[in-house]
Amino acid sequence: MPLVKVKLTRWVCQNLNLTPTGSGEMCVSVPDGESLLGMVERLAAEGGGFWTTVLGEIGASILVVLNGSLVDPHERPQALLKDGDEVLFLPMFDGG
Repeated sequence: MPLVKVKLTRWVCQNLNLTPTGSGEMCVSVPDGESLLGMVERLAAEGGGFWTTVLGEIGASILVVLNGSLVDPHERPQALLKDGDEVLFLPMFDGG
């Protein structure tokens, strides 16, 4: 099964009032052909609260970066993951 590196910044956790687990970086096994949004939905279904909160905030206050490129919210269901991909969740910034 392909492995994807998932990184959650401390800022995302603080923004969502979540306690970060470990280093904020983990490797996640993904089935072949699973999308970015599908991975988060599966983790929410399997792991409960933490990923359910992340899922609810994607787009509202969390940006998603896949291999160094920002993923448009409308493209997340089609963004397929493959072995070695790196997913980074960042807080959305506002202001000027």
